[in-house]
Amino acid sequence: MQKYHSIIYDFDGVILDTMSAKVDGYSHVYRAEDPSKVRDVKSYAEANGGMSRYEKFRYFERHVFKRSLSEGRLGELCSQYRAAVEVAVASARFIDGALEAITRLEGLVAQHVVSAAPEDELEQTLTVRGIRKHFKSIGGAPKTKLDEFRRILSEDRVRPNNVLAIGDSLSEYRAASELKMPFLAIVPAGATDRFPDQLFKRPDLVNLVDMLNGLEDA
Repeated sequence: MQKYHSIIYDFDGVILDTMSAKVDGYSHVYRAEDPSKVRDVKSYAEANGGMSRYEKFRYFERHVFKRSLSEGRLGELCSQYRAAVEVAVASARFIDGALEAITRLEGLVAQHVVSAAPEDELEQTLTVRGIRKHFKSIGGAPKTKLDEFRRILSEDRVRPNNVLAIGDSLSEYRAASELKMPFLAIVPAGATDRFPDQLFKRPDLVNLVDMLNGLEDA
């Protein structure tokens, strides 16, 4: 671990296999709406996994359902969504290799989680799943990924090329790219690959430590 002093993980789809449950949560919230619009909601959620639920609901209300959205109504939608996905997230399986990698890398690199999920939910889930202790920091909504990546660079006192960001959506890729930070894209088997061709990609985190040594030697 000489090259990488810090690793930034996304949460959904990188540490826990929660992406399908979280996409389905939006369909559940809008289950009484026109089915064709619910399909549009699901498609947008699938294509924008790294976007916060606040941003998604603003988009759905304005562009899919063509109606105004008060802050009070936004809060109601987010509460309904949280209730819909809470059990699924609590019981979700770890992405293959994730638990082993996080455990093995403790003490070798500074590990961080940066996600579009609300920060309090991240803290709660990571604590319940017994892995909060492995992470130096947790960053979630309403903070932006770019701001959190910059914070980590400052707090860890590292250069961007000494930090590896790992994610499964374009939002964290764009944040890493903005800062010229190496990025590992997680693209599960059968999933749509939305990343540039030149990126290094993996379906999961199996053998991540060995892979990192290979990247460093390349």
